[in-house]
Amino acid sequence: MTSAELSGLDGDIGAQPDITFTQLLDAMPDAVAVLDGTGTIIAVNRMWRAFTHDNEGTVGQTGVGTNYLQVCSRSAAVGCADAAEALAGIRAVLLGRTLESVSEYACSSSTVDRWFALRVTRIDGWARHVLVSHTNITRQKLAQLDLERKASHDPLTGLANRAWLDRRLRSALTPRSGRPPRGDVGVLYLDLDRFKPVNDTYGHAAGDEVLQTVAARLRDLVRPQDTVARVGGDEFCVVTTRTTAEQLAAMADRVHQSLAQPYLVHGDLITVGASVGACMAVPGEDPAEALHRADLAMYAAKRRGQPPG
Repeated sequence: MTSAELSGLDGDIGAQPDITFTQLLDAMPDAVAVLDGTGTIIAVNRMWRAFTHDNEGTVGQTGVGTNYLQVCSRSAAVGCADAAEALAGIRAVLLGRTLESVSEYACSSSTVDRWFALRVTRIDGWARHVLVSHTNITRQKLAQLDLERKASHDPLTGLANRAWLDRRLRSALTPRSGRPPRGDVGVLYLDLDRFKPVNDTYGHAAGDEVLQTVAARLRDLVRPQDTVARVGGDEFCVVTTRTTAEQLAAMADRVHQSLAQPYLVHGDLITVGASVGACMAVPGEDPAEALHRADLAMYAAKRRGQPPG
């Protein structure tokens, strides 16, 4: 650029009115607050006020004059781990232990799920003052969760896949510190008995619907803390914790009876059924060995042609 052009730019900039501190804060796209050395909020921007409203809060709870450390401390005291992490991060920056603290947390309202990144940054030139910002990362988080779910779940039935089952079973079998090993982990392994004729007679789309129905019936039979997985074409597995051999045998019987009920396929009622094997695993056992024992029990039930238990 020429000297004349640079001079013109200088003139334009100089002609602009002074920009206030409040205007700068309001221009920020994230929810922002300034805290003094005690953790008291001394300024907030427009998005911070909107953030408070969106999350069903009040200005009196998170507005100017509120001690934000106390807000986080109260939430941490009732068991909110995210609040405890935020509290530690703000204190670390205020005390000069670090220049910046970043953490992620879930912050859902009564109608929508949201995730935010909390960033705490020291303000140079202002002794022990920090800038706290909340950036909405919901879109990125949902994409991440979707990828994680696709990596851990069967796309046809929505059940856990083999990789997730292995992780879940390994976690269930990890010995608890300070507690004696207890046989409280049950494993069911089941294989559909007359599934191939469904594909041969009605087609693979019909077979897929039978598999989806099997998955729905299994979900209805287990507790929320149990894991149901599809581990092969027509093979499924259930991991149930805090159970007994008697309770596991009863569950195996319920599974056998439920899957023996007819399936409606293209207007016809067909019977598929399943062979179910059960085994009790103990903390410290190799997950592969537990699955193998349940698999052997399933084949034994298939040879007998009888319900498990």
